[in-house]
Amino acid sequence: MFVQQAYTDGVTVTSEPTRRKDARLAVRLTADQDALIRDAAAVTGQSLTEFVTTAAVTRAEDTLADRRVFRLDDAAWAEFTAILDRPARRIPELVKLLDEPAPWDE
Repeated sequence: MFVQQAYTDGVTVTSEPTRRKDARLAVRLTADQDALIRDAAAVTGQSLTEFVTTAAVTRAEDTLADRRVFRLDDAAWAEFTAILDRPARRIPELVKLLDEPAPWDE
């Protein structure tokens, strides 16, 4: 397994309104894209910045979660390997679920 340093290098993404925002992101849009995004922000009751930031961060997190390479710092790697090294335990609810026939097999 390949492991590297954390994706965020120790920075966590939060939506705290009190957190100072220093970075800017500029994008070019068609008029239709702009109208669509503004309409969606309006119906959700969010500002344009809040709507676009939330959507972009969610997409970024989903994209990184689907990667096959995970980057962990030393502490996270130690915790991860400790979990993997624990003996397996039987979970009765899971056994019951896996013993049930799938709905499409009935």
